Amino acid sequence: MKKLILITNIFISFVVQGQEYAFIPDSLKLLPIQKLAKKQPPEDFKPVFYEDGTKANFKEVLPLIMENKLKPLMFVDKNGNYKALVVKNLTKNEDIKIEYENIPESLTKSGYSFGNPDSNIVIIYLQGGPVNYLTTYGFEALMNISGGIDDNNYFLVNMRESQTMYPEETEREEITWERAKKYNTETAKTLYKLISFFKSQNKKVYVVGGSYGSFVGLKSIADYKNIADGYLLMVGRLDMTQEVSNAYSKGLKAQFEEDAITPIVGEKSDNIYTVNMRKIASALSRDEKYTELLKDTDLSNVTYIYSEIDQSVGKLTEKEIAFLKSKNAEVVNVKIEHGKYTELLKEGLKILLND
Repeated sequence: MKKLILITNIFISFVVQGQEYAFIPDSLKLLPIQKLAKKQPPEDFKPVFYEDGTKANFKEVLPLIMENKLKPLMFVDKNGNYKALVVKNLTKNEDIKIEYENIPESLTKSGYSFGNPDSNIVIIYLQGGPVNYLTTYGFEALMNISGGIDDNNYFLVNMRESQTMYPEETEREEITWERAKKYNTETAKTLYKLISFFKSQNKKVYVVGGSYGSFVGLKSIADYKNIADGYLLMVGRLDMTQEVSNAYSKGLKAQFEEDAITPIVGEKSDNIYTVNMRKIASALSRDEKYTELLKDTDLSNVTYIYSEIDQSVGKLTEKEIAFLKSKNAEVVNVKIEHGKYTELLKEGLKILLND
C-alpha cells in the first residue's frame, strides 16, 4: 500500500493534545511520525475525524494526505494502540507563514517555518517541481527524517515560490512565457529578501534546493550575488540542454535517454497545470546559461550534487563540471534517479554545515 503518512508527516515527541479536540479523550496522546511511519492504519481504520468533529472515511482522506492537503494526527492510548485519527486541512494559504518575532510583515507570508527561532543558523529550503503549493508538515518530515536535522539547533524555512501564492492562476488557463519568467523573477527576489533579512539578524543563512529549487538558487546568485553563507544545490543544471528546455517552454514532455545525455521530446500535455509548470521550469533555463551569468562569481560556498543517471534534467557536461570546479565549488557525483534526490539530503547537509 502507498506510503502515506509515512514520510510526509511529522511530530517529534509524544505531546498531550487530546484536549485540543473535544471529541478526543484527554487520556490519548499524539503519535510522532517516526512511530506512525513504522505501522500505518488499516484501510478500514476507524474512527477518523475532520477537525470540527465530522466523521470521515480513511480510504477517502488518504489521497488528500498523500497530496499534502490534509495532515494526519494519530492519537494513541498509553500502550501505543491507535485509537483515533484527526485530519487537518492544509489548503488554506492564509494559514501559512514564517513564525519569527522580528520578521517584516511583507515577508511573513513568504514561507513556512519550524525549529528554533533563537538558533544562529537558518536553513532556507527551495522546493523541487515546480508545483503550485507549499508543503508544510511534509517539509518538517523531509528535514527531520531525510535530512537528519535536529530542529532544536536550527530555524528552518520552506520558502514560497511565487506560483504557490495564487495556485488558481496556473490551473485556470495557460500562462504566457512572460508570466512564467515573472514567476521566477519574483521567486529569486523573495529569496534575496529572506537571506538579507536573516543576515541582518546576525544569523548564518544556508540555502538548500533540489531539482527546480537548485535552478532558483542559481538564479538568485546570478541576480543578487552570492550573499548566503552556503548553498546546497542538487540534481539541477547550469546550462540546460537546449532541446529539452525549448520543449518545456512549449509545454511538451521532455527527458533524457538512459545515458542522461540524449534528449527525448514528446507531445504537449493536455493538462493546463502540467503545461504551466513546464513553462515555469523552462523559464529558469531556456535563456539562462549560468556558466556565463556566474563567470565572475566565486562559488566556494556552493556544494553541487549531480547524478550521472539523471534522466529528468540530464547529467552535468564536462564544461559545467569544469566551470564549477574553476569557481571553487564542491562537486559531488552520484548515481541516483532524479526523483530520489532527497536521499542525498542528509549527506549534503553534513557537507554544507560542516557537521
